[in-house]
Amino acid sequence: MKKLTSFLIALSVFCTVFSSCTDNASGEEAAIQPALPTAITDENYNRLQAITVFGQSAPSGSGIPALEPLDGTSQMPSVTIESTMMSVLLRDWAVTDLSLYVPNGYIQLEVKGEQGGENFDIGFEELKNGSVVTSTINTNDIIEITSDWTTVQIPIAKIAETSGTDLTCARQFLIGNASAPIHIRNITINSDDKEKIFPAFKVNQLGYKTGSQKRALVTGFNEVLAANAGDTFELVDCSDDKVVYSSELTLVSEYDEKYSGEKILSADFSEYKEKGKYYLRMKNGGVEDSLSFEISDNVYDELLASTMRYYYYQRANIEITEEYGGKYTRSDMTEKDFAAPLSSNREVTLDVSGGWYDAGDVGKYVCPGATAANTLLWTYKLFPEKFSDGQNNIPESGNGIPDILDEVKYELDFFLKMQDKDSGGFYLKVKSQSENDGDGDRTVWNGKDGQCLTNATADCSAVLAFASTIYRDFDKEYADKLLAAAERGWLYMEENPSVYVKTNYSGDANSSSPFWASACLYYATGDKKYEEFFLEKADDNYMSMKSGANGHNVSSMGIYGYFTYLLCEDKDNETVEMIEKKFGSWKKSVIKRYDENPWNIAINEWGFWWGSFNTILGNSQDMYIGNYLLGLDNEEQNITQDAVNFILGVNAMRKSYITGMGGDHIKCTFSNFYDGNSPDGVPSGYMPGGINSANGGIISKFPIKCYIDDPGDWFTNENAIYWNAVMVFNTAVIS
Repeated sequence: MKKLTSFLIALSVFCTVFSSCTDNASGEEAAIQPALPTAITDENYNRLQAITVFGQSAPSGSGIPALEPLDGTSQMPSVTIESTMMSVLLRDWAVTDLSLYVPNGYIQLEVKGEQGGENFDIGFEELKNGSVVTSTINTNDIIEITSDWTTVQIPIAKIAETSGTDLTCARQFLIGNASAPIHIRNITINSDDKEKIFPAFKVNQLGYKTGSQKRALVTGFNEVLAANAGDTFELVDCSDDKVVYSSELTLVSEYDEKYSGEKILSADFSEYKEKGKYYLRMKNGGVEDSLSFEISDNVYDELLASTMRYYYYQRANIEITEEYGGKYTRSDMTEKDFAAPLSSNREVTLDVSGGWYDAGDVGKYVCPGATAANTLLWTYKLFPEKFSDGQNNIPESGNGIPDILDEVKYELDFFLKMQDKDSGGFYLKVKSQSENDGDGDRTVWNGKDGQCLTNATADCSAVLAFASTIYRDFDKEYADKLLAAAERGWLYMEENPSVYVKTNYSGDANSSSPFWASACLYYATGDKKYEEFFLEKADDNYMSMKSGANGHNVSSMGIYGYFTYLLCEDKDNETVEMIEKKFGSWKKSVIKRYDENPWNIAINEWGFWWGSFNTILGNSQDMYIGNYLLGLDNEEQNITQDAVNFILGVNAMRKSYITGMGGDHIKCTFSNFYDGNSPDGVPSGYMPGGINSANGGIISKFPIKCYIDDPGDWFTNENAIYWNAVMVFNTAVIS
């Protein structure tokens, strides 16, 4: 993964500034104001970073020819450009917003001709509104090429002018069509302009419950933020613009070095508990008013329903009609699922219809599905009063069963179809054999040499066994069916304990999946053979609760082995004590991350990789469940509230990262089902994986701003069923 460019120097306080007391009669010493850190006094601290297009090596997947040996004049290799046009991918095939570089930015490179006087074409390819747009110019009359190495600069504005583009969706850098062979090296994109400035007030754009913590942030680059600690902020009623509450901003960070480069102030109005619609403003102005929000006891009801309804839109092998989908109608995307060939013998076809599409593509995977279903089942188990029949307007509404359980059943029924009838193992996925959805193929991937994978079987067995305990209250026959399938899966694992293969989504060897399954089967049956396995493997899985670890994910479900065991009536006391000890240590490390993070989220600056929102929300989910099961005080309730606040707008970009939710919500996610470029966009309730500096370091030099709201950026903006599930859980907690 692309490493972030090193961009800030160490924090250093170099002087002390004295100011007079505002009340000399008090006898207090003069207040000491800390000096700005050295990095902020450098006018370039928030300057746009230089983006390397081609440096020490050609980026993977790019069309650059073979590198030429160093010639002693540079540590950068060179390439020969001839009459064809060549490309360099900026971020794989994902888009990158280069619009800030357009006004005054330039492409800098070293070039040498064989004769001198040559010219070439240079520019960008964009994926804009679903169409490829190419913007190039010829360098004739812009630069002069000689037979010696020369550093040249080409204004990006001239390139953008050729097609009237703003380069918000750049995908490839283009160079070629040389009039005669030339040599180039060390290509960078540069600008002396500053990083984007976002509105200062960051609020939960849906709002806050009457009795909950109510915290907003006021943030911005130090030289432009017209707010300081001690300044008065006001809570204003939208109905009549009257101030109903006021207080002072408090300082969180003079300079957030790790995440945003900003000064961060807190506006806490938890004391105010009256229902209504409000906005925040600074008493003396200088800062744009906040977006409006509600204070209400049911402020999160729509969010809970929408993030749950997401799963209906992700259903495979149905036609979504206007009756249930509104304007978001579509036909079945994968009709071949009703008779899909087996990967080990394509003459054998199976009905593997149903289930949820995993993300923005049409793959169906049992391990992510099991992870998502598990979270939703735990949500219902802990908060049954939050879910009702008819809540989500789905085809099953009105059958006397809460819609959340009807929705999960749609996925569980798919799992049952993915069980091998002969062996009892479970197939891993339904996907194109080539992994390219565009070829229309649908293959049931049954593992290694015709054997089902141990982990896929374990994940399905775990969630089916756990589900049986919940569905038993509604349909005993169905619950028995789920449990029988889980027990058959266990028998397969006993006979095939180590069938693993390198593949996506839990093909690799790990001990957490069978461990999780043993706990779920013991909980569902009370059979001691499952507990014996659990106790035997308990020591091997404490790593899921080691200090510094994040909570659960698709390939690490060990923590739910412990959680499920704690539900059992007959437990080993020593093991319970050890679970409590390990959980307590893990919990302290999560709280430490939360306390040290100025954005009030339990994640480190290096943690913004693929699915970072799952990390933020998953940590708060797992902490809540552990506290509940162990009978501990949930003194960290604010971690959940702040995690949801962050997703809904209390973040550096002032974005609500849920489609349709809030005054400045994202407009799309990467999806092959719903066109993010259309006016209708994506249904409400979709949450992307989110901020990803590991695969988006060129978006911003500040990790917490590495996100693009565009359908062409799956690195930051793709949704997934197990990510949305943690949002459902956290919403249930705070609602």
